[in-house]
Amino acid sequence: MFEPTEYNRKKIFAGDTQPRNIGSGLIYGADLQAGSVVASRGVATSASKAKKSVTFAGTPVADKTIKLAVDGKEVTYTTGSTTLATEVAGLKAAINGDSALSAIVAANSAAGKLTIEWKENGVAGNDMVIVVTLGDGVGVTAGNVAVETIGQSAGDELFEIVDSDSGTSALRDPVGVLIEDAAAGTYGTIAFTGEVDVAELKFAEGDTINNFLKALRKIGIFPRTVNE
Repeated sequence: MFEPTEYNRKKIFAGDTQPRNIGSGLIYGADLQAGSVVASRGVATSASKAKKSVTFAGTPVADKTIKLAVDGKEVTYTTGSTTLATEVAGLKAAINGDSALSAIVAANSAAGKLTIEWKENGVAGNDMVIVVTLGDGVGVTAGNVAVETIGQSAGDELFEIVDSDSGTSALRDPVGVLIEDAAAGTYGTIAFTGEVDVAELKFAEGDTINNFLKALRKIGIFPRTVNE
């Protein structure tokens, strides 16, 4: 009989073989829940800066306002034309011309797309919060904030959820189990050995434990059915 073991209120481990190897790595691609079976993308050979984007659409109306804030530091831009690319470029210039914002980020634009890049290498900018506030009658819409690049340091090992259909061969091979929820661009805690509750394991859409059972056993991860 195997009983689940609580780890920060998550039932992940089971049985007598507790994890002997617990480490951390940078979560890449998407937020992951505890119990996600992960694969390694490898070790970053160089550092990178976090970059996010917002894409605008529509026809601007002159003399209206667009506000953009990064981590609470806000700039207000007043539109001056009816050309979308011109106004997004104007917003870019306003960001880069603001002393508080330009100290932490750099903005660029292409057509209706605005990109915001953190100025320092590493994970610091991965959790930057970008908020766009459109004034009444401005004539444009702003899409959801999208992650363009995850900031990382040289030597970071990058992990994603394992996927049997991935075009990257390394992402088809499980290496461990995430034991705490972790957002993309943050360091997650990963168990590389031990007995785990099969009901808590999570895989990419379309995959199940049957896709990876042998591979998990081979690396020292043993899925068990536990008694609630």
